Amino acid sequence: MTSKNRREFLKLAGAASTGAAFTSIENATAQIQTVDSGLPPGQSAENPFDVVHDRRGTNSIKWDFSYDDGVTKEVAHELGIGEASRPLPMSLSDMEFQTSPKIISALEKRVQHGIYGYTKPNKEYFQTISHWISNQYDWQVEEDWLLITAGVMPAISMAIQAHTDPGDKIVIQPPVFYPFGSVVENNGRVVLRNSLILEDDRYVMDFDDLEKKAADPRTKMIILCSPHNPVGRVWSRQELARLGEICEKHDLLVVSDEIHCDLVYSWANFTTIGVVDDRLLDRLIVCNSPSKSFNLPALKTATTIIPNPVLREGFSTILRNSEQLFSTNAFGTLALQTAYEQGGPWLGQLKKYLEANYLFLDSYIREHIPNLRLQQAEGLYLVWIDCRNLGLGEDELKRLFVDQANVLPVQGSTYGVEGEGFIRINIACPRVVLEEALRRIASVVPG
Repeated sequence: MTSKNRREFLKLAGAASTGAAFTSIENATAQIQTVDSGLPPGQSAENPFDVVHDRRGTNSIKWDFSYDDGVTKEVAHELGIGEASRPLPMSLSDMEFQTSPKIISALEKRVQHGIYGYTKPNKEYFQTISHWISNQYDWQVEEDWLLITAGVMPAISMAIQAHTDPGDKIVIQPPVFYPFGSVVENNGRVVLRNSLILEDDRYVMDFDDLEKKAADPRTKMIILCSPHNPVGRVWSRQELARLGEICEKHDLLVVSDEIHCDLVYSWANFTTIGVVDDRLLDRLIVCNSPSKSFNLPALKTATTIIPNPVLREGFSTILRNSEQLFSTNAFGTLALQTAYEQGGPWLGQLKKYLEANYLFLDSYIREHIPNLRLQQAEGLYLVWIDCRNLGLGEDELKRLFVDQANVLPVQGSTYGVEGEGFIRINIACPRVVLEEALRRIASVVPG
């Protein structure tokens, strides 16, 4: 990270001085392994993940809008990033990094063609997805199992519509990505909360409770978050097998959101539920996308994997009835195919940077903010922080972080009552941004 980047960000952020903000950053940056910039010869060879990009004015939800109680409002930018007009956003789960240069190049070439008519991926597109899943996760996926959707959450909604009835019960495992509960209720189904258990700073599934809820004859489905957002668990093969046994015994469908599966730290291993037990394949719907791992959420392209032809046809009927089978997003499908064909090296570099950010965060909190407790993460660039030692309610926590520290995390209560007393912050940002956010938090959290 260059001193120029530090100065530029601090100028944007309105920081009072550079001295106080970087007391331990040199030790932390030593953990970052050098990566190729992917830039043309003659341009800067600095680490591309250290570059601070000003996203204001791009209609970024994170930077150009505020989101409170389900309402999105446009914000003004009379002042700099993170000044009194707007807290420094460490919230929404997209990254502050440009995507792979290979993807940018492919999209630029397609844009230059200038004709953006109706498009549909060819056989090579589905082969690319199948090869990626096979090479990364050792799951042999047949090409006709694959369906294109505009995102993982739309896919989950369609799975609910296709394979449950109004009034049916659907299991979620809070504290969990809050749209899981919303999509169940918005489709006229009933949420069953199989809350995770926090044991020795690590979340585990409550299988006894899951067994009881699965035994209810109106329970038809479980929505699995794997890896789990926000707690950062990467479920073991044994845990997934136990969940699968319960679902097999009580005839539950399993909808597995695996959107974060590419972003797992070196001390963990991701197992897709698709390889756990062949008997599960007939009740399995797996949702995936490169939108998190390659920073492509605006391109609205995801993959739904459905091995069972009956389930697949039911899901396809929903797509067909909503006119989503005729054409796809030309830029989204191109970006996905390029990511899976050429983006592997870039993804490896990204994961090293994110891991170094996580280790830096852990060290900083231990040294400077000991009243906060970082929950051990195994994956994601979203980290779950325990603030319960502060003894504050949710409104008081919001005032502390947003009003006093001028940092915008996601409050843990967003993910259910099980998340009260926690916050989630996004560390997929240049180190200088993460350091500044932590410095602000440290200045207001009692020691």
